[in-house]
Amino acid sequence: MTDAPQLEEQVLAALERALAEGQLEAAEHLLRALEALCGDALPGSVLANAYLAVARDLAPGCSCD
Repeated sequence: MTDAPQLEEQVLAALERALAEGQLEAAEHLLRALEALCGDALPGSVLANAYLAVARDLAPGCSCD
């Protein structure tokens, strides 16, 4: 068995790509998928990282880290 990325990590990567490509409707669906998969948005969690990615995309000059 390989060390394949977790589903949440793959969805996060797809979300980041959708944001980079300006596919905001797809990004919204991917964010909702992460909200369904993840239990919480604690700092450092996949869901928290997703929210940060969206914030960075919507406010490019923001230091959202």
